[in-house]
Amino acid sequence: MSNSAKSSLPLGSPLEPIQTRSHHQLAPTPSRSHANVDPFPLQLHLTRSHAPGGHPPQLHRPPTRNDGLDNIPPPLPSSPIALQRALTRDPDLELQMGVNDDDVGPPPEGGKDAWLCVISAFFVLFCIFGFTTVFGQLKIYYMAHQLQGYSESQVAWIASIQAFLVFSGSIVSGRFFDSHGARILTVLGTTLSVAALVALAFCKEYYQFILAHAAFGLSGSLMYSPATAVVGHWFMRRRSTAVGIVVCGSGLAGVIYPIALKRLFDETSYRNTLLIIAAMNAVLMFPAWFYLKARLPPRAPPPLRSLLGPWKDIRYTCLVAGSCLVMLNFFSPYFNAPTLASSNNLSANLSSYSIAILQAGSFLGRASSGVLADAFGVWTVFITVTVGCSISIFAFWVASPIAPAAAVVGLVAYGFFSGAWITLVAASTGAISPTREFGMRLGMLWSLTAIPGLVGPVICGVLISSHGQIFKYAGIFVGSSHIVGAVVTIAPRIVEILGDFTRKRKGEKVDEVREGTVEEKD
Repeated sequence: MSNSAKSSLPLGSPLEPIQTRSHHQLAPTPSRSHANVDPFPLQLHLTRSHAPGGHPPQLHRPPTRNDGLDNIPPPLPSSPIALQRALTRDPDLELQMGVNDDDVGPPPEGGKDAWLCVISAFFVLFCIFGFTTVFGQLKIYYMAHQLQGYSESQVAWIASIQAFLVFSGSIVSGRFFDSHGARILTVLGTTLSVAALVALAFCKEYYQFILAHAAFGLSGSLMYSPATAVVGHWFMRRRSTAVGIVVCGSGLAGVIYPIALKRLFDETSYRNTLLIIAAMNAVLMFPAWFYLKARLPPRAPPPLRSLLGPWKDIRYTCLVAGSCLVMLNFFSPYFNAPTLASSNNLSANLSSYSIAILQAGSFLGRASSGVLADAFGVWTVFITVTVGCSISIFAFWVASPIAPAAAVVGLVAYGFFSGAWITLVAASTGAISPTREFGMRLGMLWSLTAIPGLVGPVICGVLISSHGQIFKYAGIFVGSSHIVGAVVTIAPRIVEILGDFTRKRKGEKVDEVREGTVEEKD
């Protein structure tokens, strides 16, 4: 920057070189409320330019991250010297904000590459979760054909193992994504996914089905974290919109896959059906090889000992514990929707489309949850939909028999509340997490919730088999786990409210004693 340019800058300008300020000008300005003043205007670009001749760098103030998820980080210091010190002390923040790489800069908030990345992630989740949640329909076919001699709980183990593997590797694939980007994970994951479906088409024995579905679950584990995290590289202010589009992929797939599977089973053989699904998935996920890519430079993952830090936060610990209880039976209704329909003497046609009806509700829940969270608060909506999952189960899945219209309402209701719940888990985690730990915390949450998700559907299978193919007792188990999960999740807030109430009561008693003492003296 020339001397004439320096002299034309107003005092205190963010573009003014650090060395031109006097000592009293470097003192930090009085802090102002973040709600009223945005210290980092969005129109300023995020760069770190180096002046020639070895002069100190000129720091431009970065934009405030506001992704609509209640996890706006505290504003960085407005003083350039304090900002430089903060960035130097916090390398994670420096890498995340992109101030150490002029070629990266701030998220573009759109453009061809950004939206191609969103579309690619959309179809990755579309293929992975579309096939994962359609297992209820596959289970009916398996038990009528290849696995005719096996019990409900034995077949349920196949789905449990597959769902467990989809989520259990999130912490590993997430750390790998931070270090090496999405390309390797995407290529390996999509290839393994298609290969697993091709192998599934030729399965005949029980152990073969377990291995093929396990391979598909492992492929989902490789791709789930990159597909949900990479969007954050391309969007900041519009991140909630982009993430909402990506998450809707799995909800829309849940409507399409059951219908496609039923039509294909009616018109062709099992082997041809699975090969057609494999070919469709290969076509839809192939663009992700080129467009699902990280924008930020790779960085070394945090040390393993950093995994212990989040557990000192009681809110995060209770969130994980509550989510584990919900995930214990999150997929059980998806895997047993046809059982609900048949146990209530619904028509064969309605039973065949029961999973599609449930998934239609899930799509609506996923699509609307972000808007509701922005309007009423992430945690308010998150707890509401968790309780809604339990209420919908007790109201429509436990009672038997019920009218066809009530059964359809029950399917849509649980689909809506469960779809909103799984969408808002990430937002709720972000609302109580430091930005630099968000990926690590979310990865640990999904990995741990996969463990109870392994046994919940199996227990439900035993309860269904032992009670004449009726979902009543399984429904009580599912609804109870959801409501207890909601209570555990908000336990810190409940304790805080009770503590405030107790302190308030004690304060009133102290005031009453003091007033009584004064009156006696008078």
